[in-house]
Amino acid sequence: MPALLAPLDEARENLRVIRQTMERSTQYSTLSGLSGVLIGLTAIVGVFTTNEILRWALLSHQTIQTTYPSLGLTWLVVLLLAIGIEFACNKRRAVQIGKRVASPLGAHIIVAALPSFLAAAVLTVFFTLHDMVPSVWGIWMLCYGLAICAVGLFSVRPVTYLGAAFVLAGSVTLLLPDSLHLPMLAATFGGFHIVYGVLMARKHGW
Repeated sequence: MPALLAPLDEARENLRVIRQTMERSTQYSTLSGLSGVLIGLTAIVGVFTTNEILRWALLSHQTIQTTYPSLGLTWLVVLLLAIGIEFACNKRRAVQIGKRVASPLGAHIIVAALPSFLAAAVLTVFFTLHDMVPSVWGIWMLCYGLAICAVGLFSVRPVTYLGAAFVLAGSVTLLLPDSLHLPMLAATFGGFHIVYGVLMARKHGW
């Protein structure tokens, strides 16, 4: 009997080691504390700039269509800054824990998130062409939340919670008056990221 139990115990130990290795491999595939806070602050600046552009158009009696190039440029800059911040912080984190930035896990994460980002881009163009720009903010939250939920399959549980929060907030935003969409954008892309970043920093460090 002991001879029969030995292979079983060995198999259990191997499974335990594999599970711990997988958990460690995905533990730092999320936003670092620093990147979460910086991306949140960048988003808030983007929302403030958007509000100023729309306010200026209203005061100068221009149509919202005239603001589309400025709005597009604003959020393109926000997106590029967010990508740069995320890459820099991931590189910094990788050095701290002795891992590489580029990895098979990173490739899986990109593939998982890409469909939602492509959907957000197509829907942004659609709503812009149909002069429904305020609805775009809610769509961004939904698509971003779905992307984060997909990433959460390869990462720690708080990532899935963050994605679910964005999906819920996006759904609520689309049901709210247009005047509340921009504040919701600040509360989600700004506030959610900052809160998430602080929580991650408390657990894993900056």
